[in-house]
Amino acid sequence: MDESHLKTTREWMHHSSIQRNGLASSSGDQKQHYFVPQPDEDENEDTFLTREELTNPVELAKAVKTRLPLYVPIVKWIRQYSRQDLIGDILSSITVATMLVPQALAYAILAGVPPIYGLYSGWLPLVIYAFMGSCKQLAVGPEALLSVLLGTLLVGSNEEDKAEYAHSLAFLVGVVSFLFGILQFGFMGSIISRWVLSGFINAVALIIAISQLEALLGLEPGKKTQAHDLEALLGSSSGQETQPHDGPYQKFWYAITHLGSANKATIIFSVGCIVFLFGMRIVKMILAKRGFKYAKYIPDIMLVVVISILITKFGELESHGVAAIGDIDGGFPIPRFPKFDLEELRAMLPEAFLIVIIGFVEATAVSKGLATKHNYSISSNRELVAFGTANILGSIFKTYPVFASIPRTSIQDSSGSRTCLSGFLTSCLLLFTCLFLTGLFYHLPKCTMASIIFVAAFGLLELHEVVFLWKTRSWGDLVQFMVALLATFILEVEIGILISVGMCIFLVLKHSSSPHVYSVLGRVPGTNRFKDVSKFPEAEPIEGILLIRIDEVLYFANISQFKQLLAEIERMMDKSAMEAGNGGTPLQSIIINIVNIPVVDASALLTLQEMVEAYHKRNIKVSFVQMSEKIKDSFKKSGLYDLITPQLIFDSNYEAVTYLEHNSNQNANDLSVDIPTTRGAFDQDEEDYTPSSPGAIIADGIRMDDFSDPDSDEFITKK
Repeated sequence: MDESHLKTTREWMHHSSIQRNGLASSSGDQKQHYFVPQPDEDENEDTFLTREELTNPVELAKAVKTRLPLYVPIVKWIRQYSRQDLIGDILSSITVATMLVPQALAYAILAGVPPIYGLYSGWLPLVIYAFMGSCKQLAVGPEALLSVLLGTLLVGSNEEDKAEYAHSLAFLVGVVSFLFGILQFGFMGSIISRWVLSGFINAVALIIAISQLEALLGLEPGKKTQAHDLEALLGSSSGQETQPHDGPYQKFWYAITHLGSANKATIIFSVGCIVFLFGMRIVKMILAKRGFKYAKYIPDIMLVVVISILITKFGELESHGVAAIGDIDGGFPIPRFPKFDLEELRAMLPEAFLIVIIGFVEATAVSKGLATKHNYSISSNRELVAFGTANILGSIFKTYPVFASIPRTSIQDSSGSRTCLSGFLTSCLLLFTCLFLTGLFYHLPKCTMASIIFVAAFGLLELHEVVFLWKTRSWGDLVQFMVALLATFILEVEIGILISVGMCIFLVLKHSSSPHVYSVLGRVPGTNRFKDVSKFPEAEPIEGILLIRIDEVLYFANISQFKQLLAEIERMMDKSAMEAGNGGTPLQSIIINIVNIPVVDASALLTLQEMVEAYHKRNIKVSFVQMSEKIKDSFKKSGLYDLITPQLIFDSNYEAVTYLEHNSNQNANDLSVDIPTTRGAFDQDEEDYTPSSPGAIIADGIRMDDFSDPDSDEFITKK
């Protein structure tokens, strides 16, 4: 977001409010405009400590006191904590814990470390995030995507080395994430294209599913996946016959060509677990549709674990070849600083960067969605600091790298989580399990863990997004999706990440040759003209209406900035409306002038659609002005045009403002005022006008004449 432009907008709001309040006082009118000056509590919120504050003890103390609630949000929200919040958090924590305990064991196996480390990774990081996290419904802990990435990095090491490497990597990931937050690298969440990330996640989902085939079939691991693989990769000349590390397609071929060696009891048990888990999903959906609101709390994963343990123990399935987890060394993790020397640090640093980028992008995607849904704001930089601290301290207590889990976050949100305390309560249940309940998992079959991972992998598939790309004919975005998917699946996860991130950086550089520009427009007093308030501070704001013009392409790298921009301006308006009391006018309509936007990509289309739906739920009308035929066609294909409705698409700012002002008290479906007879810019015959602007470039050299000064958007009539 353009911070200087936003600051100018804020100052204009302040200045306009003073002028209007002065006029109101002189005339005896007590009505106040919604733009009332407010101290901005979040100004410079992402600045940790300035140079002046570090050198001045008094200023340092003030800065720490002011910014402590920003980086440790619990200090702020715990004061308003209510009994109703506690009930929701307790229910949510129990629901998530029943899902997290078996998942943590399974994901640890997927990562290649002993199962107990999965439980440890779901304990302390949740405690840290409960204090420092700003997303109230985010579920932190072991996650399938990062677990499989860690597993690929640990191939070829023995079990003890794997655990030590995982702890060291968690510490380094924490340091990188913390520094990224302090240095304000939160913009990384906007670098990765939604479609590149989707392609990468779909590829990883397939890799995860295939990696579990050996455990599901009861097969011994293929010869190529033994510990001496690392020597083969390094070109060792030992006398042993070694081969390179298997890819997913090789593992798949090994599984289907060795079906004759599979254990029948294991296959039957695996199929039963998978059918049970998928069946429970369907049952919960049916029950929810029939009005059973508590159906979502059914702990299907915990149920399959308990049933599997009972069947294995009393049916003596281990004697029939069904492998179980066996002893799990529980207890409280003894704190110890991870070991690594300078060479190991240099070797792990690229991997730490990759894990931070992937983990943070995933967490950003889900946390921003939750913040929009529940109407609160988060800071990407402070989230990085929270994740960094959680991984640094967690590594001392034997965790491996963790970020956010999308499936558990969805469950935590839907089960009634109100604050970050739900994560803290979940961590308490995890710690209790580590201390006293690990013995209960002795007879848990490995194929049950593989079934849980296998089903979770299918939950990562995002085929609906491919359908959306095909529907909107977004071939460029579809190419991004396919490149990321094929590179990750065919080559390696690490190589896939490098190609995906490199492709996104290239696209950002390609599309970002011009700076991000937007203009908040106000009405020139006594006229029908609308000007950029940053250049013409005499322009007045419009009661209940935000009029904004975007002057560049909307695409995956800046659509989140545009979304954040609207939220920031609305927040300032809400502050002013609250200060003004009954005399203030809250936001009722948003007008977006897109005359200078040549194209909108699929990411921006989908995000705009989500934004419009969210605003409609809050009874805020969203209209568009000066829409080109090309963009209109994209809107129609995506369904956004019908969502907006043709009534709220205008040819000029004047028409839009007049229409919405006359209908401010009417329902969005009952808009019936006549537009003034003055004609819009697109209604004019070209010969009647002398354009003051050369017009906007639409595409392929085609120029659309808007016959209006880009600074004034003056409403021109015939001579």
